[in-house]
Amino acid sequence: MVWFQAIRYPNGKPNVNAIIILADIVYWYRPTEIRDEITGQVVGRRKKFRDDLLQRSYGQISELFGLTKKQVVTAVNALEQMGVIKRNFRNMRINGQFVSNVLYLELIPQRLLEITYPGDGMELPVSTYKETGIPLKKGRHSAYKDRGGTVEGTTNTKITTEIETENYSNLIYPVEEKKQEADEIDRMAIYTQIIKENIDYDILIADCSIGEKEYIDEVVELITEVVAIERKTIRIAGIDLPYQLVKSKMLKLNDSHIRYVLECLNKNTTKVRNIKQYILTSLYNAPNTISNYYRAEVNHDLYGGVQ
Repeated sequence: MVWFQAIRYPNGKPNVNAIIILADIVYWYRPTEIRDEITGQVVGRRKKFRDDLLQRSYGQISELFGLTKKQVVTAVNALEQMGVIKRNFRNMRINGQFVSNVLYLELIPQRLLEITYPGDGMELPVSTYKETGIPLKKGRHSAYKDRGGTVEGTTNTKITTEIETENYSNLIYPVEEKKQEADEIDRMAIYTQIIKENIDYDILIADCSIGEKEYIDEVVELITEVVAIERKTIRIAGIDLPYQLVKSKMLKLNDSHIRYVLECLNKNTTKVRNIKQYILTSLYNAPNTISNYYRAEVNHDLYGGVQ
């Protein structure tokens, strides 16, 4: 409830969007306790996410809380200006594939403490330090150590991930045979988020009719399948093209290209035997044909009736 006094718009009203998003971020950064089944004692703690920072996208937050992308960006910017979080944009290589500008959100515990417990000299009780694993002792920045070590953040946070009993090791990280499957899921999820942001998915869905949402989701899935699954070539219009070329074009598509492809689909009256290849070809050619298409539409509207 203190956040409603501390996190406000310039006009003095509580920034509810920022408060909701911060609450979610704090939840994910709070470590999970591992307890002994017999004694009930805490034997260790583990992170709720795999990387050193929490990976999120504006689109993901938007879908989670029913906000527009603009509302999410505004709220995250407000939290960063307050100093309670910090945005990190990283370039990643997943299974040999390069993904740029992946958003990570870093929580700043000391600033969070100041916002949550305002007042001169106010401190948390000792028992709270033990339960949350967030001491006030200042520490220098270091990346997460090897699995099973401890972590020190840039802003006075120390989260213990060490497990003293080997029986609990399988609870902290997935077994090796599941690692590849997890990487595949992560790659698909990251590309889905990137594609949705590229095409302004939320705005696109808001503008379309109820029936078109299904088509847009299918288009997003198709683009994700193309860019996330690495191969030597991809067949477009009966021609095998280099994977990297097709991937590059697909990642440059925006909302105008998607609207154009949907319009072409709606106007098509011929029978399409392979709809997946038809859409894929339309998406691939969209950047090259969209200008001529709309120019022809304008010419038809202006001069179509002139003899």
